[in-house]
Amino acid sequence: MYIKDNKEVLENVDCPMCEISYNTKAEANMCCDWRGNAIRVASEKHKNQKDDSGKPYFDTHILQVVSILEQVTKDPYILTAAYLHDTLEDTNTTYEELKENFGQKVADLVLELTHVGKKDEVGYYFPGLESKDAILIKFADRLSNLSRMEAWDKSRQEHYLRKSKFWKSESK
Repeated sequence: MYIKDNKEVLENVDCPMCEISYNTKAEANMCCDWRGNAIRVASEKHKNQKDDSGKPYFDTHILQVVSILEQVTKDPYILTAAYLHDTLEDTNTTYEELKENFGQKVADLVLELTHVGKKDEVGYYFPGLESKDAILIKFADRLSNLSRMEAWDKSRQEHYLRKSKFWKSESK
């Protein structure tokens, strides 16, 4: 333990529920509190929503996105935003509600992931990603969608694949 900016700082404090290590006890306690609330809010907001195969959206998509991210990060802000990433776009959730319940950083991440603005030539939106954290979540979101696109028609699949490709192909 040491003092920084007149605050006690503990090194390597584990979250009491998931054992992820943090620098302070407050951060460790925040981890599963926020996460539990995010799970509750997202599952409630998406409770009647089905994916294109008719399966519960929260179970098939939201939990898969979080699971993918858990392979590469333990950041509680990223994981919390991952649970909530489709709430602004697909439910009646407001930015203000997210900010009040999860803080500015999480609300801003979810907003950054939200499809707003100008539609592309097929009528789909694409978010204006700026931060590394939002891009990380979006990659997990796209990977989940790519793994579940069998119920989509061929045109939608082709469009999604084109939008998901971020590298330059060699000309033949």
